[in-house]
Amino acid sequence: MKKRMIIFSSLISLLALLALYAISLGLISNENKNKAIEEINIYLDVATSHYENENFEDVANYMVSLDDNLRITFIDLTGKVVYDSELKYQVDNLDNHLNRPEIMNLGEAIIRKSGSTNDKMMYIARLIDDYYLRVSFDTVYFTTGNVVFAVGALLSIIIIYLIILVFLYLLSKRMLKPIEKEINDLALIADAEVVFKADTIDKLPEVIEAAKVLINNKLRQIKEENTKNETIIQAIDECLILLKNEIVTLVNDQTLKAFNVTKEAIIGKNYLYLFRNTTLLNAIKNAIDTRKNEFLNINMSSKNYSVSIIPFNSCQVLVSLKDITEKQQMEVIKKDFFANASHELKSPLTTIIGYEQMILNGIIEDKKEIKDASLKILKEANRMNQIIIDMLELSNLEFSKTYELVDIKISDVLYDVINRYQSRIDNKNINLSLDIKDTTLYCNKEQIETLFSNLIDNAIKYNKENGSIVLILDEKHFVCKDTGIGISYNDQSRVFERFYRVDKAKSKETGGTGLGLAIVKHICEKFNYKVELESVLDVGTTITIYFE
Repeated sequence: MKKRMIIFSSLISLLALLALYAISLGLISNENKNKAIEEINIYLDVATSHYENENFEDVANYMVSLDDNLRITFIDLTGKVVYDSELKYQVDNLDNHLNRPEIMNLGEAIIRKSGSTNDKMMYIARLIDDYYLRVSFDTVYFTTGNVVFAVGALLSIIIIYLIILVFLYLLSKRMLKPIEKEINDLALIADAEVVFKADTIDKLPEVIEAAKVLINNKLRQIKEENTKNETIIQAIDECLILLKNEIVTLVNDQTLKAFNVTKEAIIGKNYLYLFRNTTLLNAIKNAIDTRKNEFLNINMSSKNYSVSIIPFNSCQVLVSLKDITEKQQMEVIKKDFFANASHELKSPLTTIIGYEQMILNGIIEDKKEIKDASLKILKEANRMNQIIIDMLELSNLEFSKTYELVDIKISDVLYDVINRYQSRIDNKNINLSLDIKDTTLYCNKEQIETLFSNLIDNAIKYNKENGSIVLILDEKHFVCKDTGIGISYNDQSRVFERFYRVDKAKSKETGGTGLGLAIVKHICEKFNYKVELESVLDVGTTITIYFE
């Protein structure tokens, strides 16, 4: 086993050294090549500066005097070599040079084999007047350094590798002794009946495998426990934040949703990154400092929260935020609802009691007066009945969570509602214009029928004699347009409030409860419909319901 360890470690070391050798050689070669490209560009610039009136030989002699490795060539525009410092008397035998890479890529250093000398050369060319000036030198000029470095580096690697082998051998002898104790302790944990000795390290995989099984079992139990705890935490309908030394260590999905953050953005950060409410921050700081529970209500991001801050050891604090906005709103709605309901029912009830007392006390004796009083009593009773029906409908909308949704042909539902109101339309001599397309909607039949009924009922109630109603229905929207009394601009923002009536006298006369448009609004909110109102006083009102 020890021998395998040494061999394996030495191979790793050798591969690392060889990789370093290859990378270094590549870097040096590239550096030498870049330097050669820089030098050949300088030589080209110098040769260009000395060129004047076809003084080919003068330029060549000067450049060779600077560096005898240089080769200077002049080529005319047809590709014919007119002068070559290395082949002075053989230029007539040279082939056309226009297809040479350096001529085709002027200004770019090219490495290739020379067609005339068969040597590997670096070339660069430039167009001067009517000639191509080409400077070149043998690549040996800059590759010799690469060879020297390669040989020197290889010798260094061999020496370093031999040192590593000796070091690994000595290290392996020393490292096995402390491992012996650790492995024996591991064997005890894993209940493995193995006694480890430095010369029997082959038993190590057996001990590790036994320990791994035990550890995996423990980890599985911990994971199952964590999963159970995570499920419980996520199921809690409150924001839970666990702080440890003022650092956020745990949050549930409710917290991420409420504060619009991700786990990655907040876990491991100070709680100041999560909270911005001064009251809450002060309460958390006070709980941390005093180690006492804090309970408070706060408003944050237009929502109301009931907050519990519980320190449960010397460094950990649990912050719980429960959204009580809806609960408080529902309490306000209930309070307003009962207050308004009491007020609305009090008026007709007072009328009924008053007329009944007058009849019972003989104040009204004439049969005609008794009949008129009875009719008024009946009218007020019907009004009370309608208020109660609308109140129950509105309450059902506000507190019912689910409705059965199916594909309904709502055009047929609309025709049924129209037929139900036809006699009232005829009594007021209202002109009814219909543009109803066959329309199917995934909705609740009772609610869509209530929506149509309330809008058409209002369009009739508040319309003028000989007025008109236009009803339009398609897959996208429903439009109810009338020529009634209209709604002033100041009232338009409030007409969807419960018990709000623009003209109370007119509503009382027609039996309006002030709940019709409130019901329409709640149906639209329940099913994510959009409602728009356009109205001009004494001209008429148009209400549009968008289904999409």
